[in-house]
Amino acid sequence: MSAVIYVDPQAVHPVINGEWHRLAGVLRPGQEFTTLCGISDIATFLPLSERRTREVPRQCDSCDVTYRRDHGIPLQQDRLRGADLRGRRQQAMKAL
Repeated sequence: MSAVIYVDPQAVHPVINGEWHRLAGVLRPGQEFTTLCGISDIATFLPLSERRTREVPRQCDSCDVTYRRDHGIPLQQDRLRGADLRGRRQQAMKAL
């Protein structure tokens, strides 16, 4: 019998040079993987407790843009401009 570890591939974010990336496919142990922004590397695993021992990883902007476009989610810069929030505020004010 062998041990099976079930992993949600959308929850696996490899950290490369201090940036976390999204995977373009399913990750298998020792397998080469490719991120949404096109970086390829070999997977190694460390305990989650060691994730922030050197620095806090930040999100890869290119992976984020690709993921959002593929899933119909507004881009971060569009959300930060408040375009969506203004509409909600106006609707809330009309309701009062």
